[in-house]
Amino acid sequence: MSLSESKRYFEKFLRNILVPINRELSERYALPENDQISTEVIASILREINRFMYTQTEEIARMKCATPYGEVNYFSEYHKFWEENHKAILGIHVDEEKCREVAEKLEEYYHPFSPSSVMDVEGLEPQKIADARLFIAIQDFGFGLPQNYYELARRKPYLFDARELLSNPNYINEMLTELGVADYQPDKRIEWIRRCAELLVNNYNGTAYNIAEAHNYDAVEIRKMLVNAGIGIDVKKADMFLRDMQEFGVWNLRRFEEVSVAPDMNTMRIALRTGIVHVRMPLLSSFMDVFCYQYDAVSGETNKAWRKVWEIWRAIPNNHAVSSPAYIDFLIYNMGRKCCKAKKRRCEVRCSSREQRKCIIKKLALTECDGWCIFKDICDENRKKLNPPKSISIFGRYGWTTSYSDEGGGLGLRC
Repeated sequence: MSLSESKRYFEKFLRNILVPINRELSERYALPENDQISTEVIASILREINRFMYTQTEEIARMKCATPYGEVNYFSEYHKFWEENHKAILGIHVDEEKCREVAEKLEEYYHPFSPSSVMDVEGLEPQKIADARLFIAIQDFGFGLPQNYYELARRKPYLFDARELLSNPNYINEMLTELGVADYQPDKRIEWIRRCAELLVNNYNGTAYNIAEAHNYDAVEIRKMLVNAGIGIDVKKADMFLRDMQEFGVWNLRRFEEVSVAPDMNTMRIALRTGIVHVRMPLLSSFMDVFCYQYDAVSGETNKAWRKVWEIWRAIPNNHAVSSPAYIDFLIYNMGRKCCKAKKRRCEVRCSSREQRKCIIKKLALTECDGWCIFKDICDENRKKLNPPKSISIFGRYGWTTSYSDEGGGLGLRC
């Protein structure tokens, strides 16, 4: 396709940008008819977009931004702009009225269930459950695991033994191979596993089971330790670990009500589509979410929103609410995986009778759903197609700190 045939796409792009600035100008704007001149115009515009978005000028390189890992240089004017303005631009906040609607649906449809119905830990000692779950929690398995890690812990308990992992580094590779992730960011995973094993050996006599007693069974203190331990655990992963330790009866935690629904792709998707997390516009692609500020904002508001839902649920007269937001995580997570996918939504297409008979959500966590999503009447047309954010690693070989260019152009993210 020659430029003269395709330039209308770029022309439309420029007109759309002009609409909120000057609608009249937008309607009459056109690129020059001469292909040579229009090419020069387009090149100049693209160069400026690239400079603003991804070029570290000498001026911007002298500025620093704070991160959880210390100060780093801004890498573009957009980086600084997006850090300071992303929340205001997104208009992101928790919508309490929508939280009330969702809470009322949970009171109507939700019922508690035994976690052993979801994950079989029969025959595993509490110590082995804790060790296996912690070494899994430090990983990032957003794509799902082909291997049941509790079954793996039964077959090969040495793969989740901190002392064995430090004495025999090949066991770390064996663990990752068994889990089916040996070729997915292995350097990062190996380092996290090694650090986790060292933490357990140095501070907890070699097992995650001892963590609770060492921190007086305080869920908040245990979470704080895990997040600050440098083993790859953020608040989300820590909360998932704590939830499972409580649900499986490994620990009896104090302040467990402080543990929240983990804000992953699924729980964020439902939060956005139900509107309990309000946003002004569909979220930006991860390529524009420099340093993951959008991702962190949506994740944080999702955490607050599901907690607000739970608080409202607990305040309903004669309610049947669970004792912690963490206990509704299974339902919300699986609704995102099975009922409210990116392009297939159970508010539009009903489950067949056969699908309903096989549905683990209906079997375990719902009194009835009749094949429709229980939030069907809450999500409106403007929101029900919203997608959650994705993130690009801030640090590392393929992260944001290596994605920018200098004034010579080129460079950027590698794959």
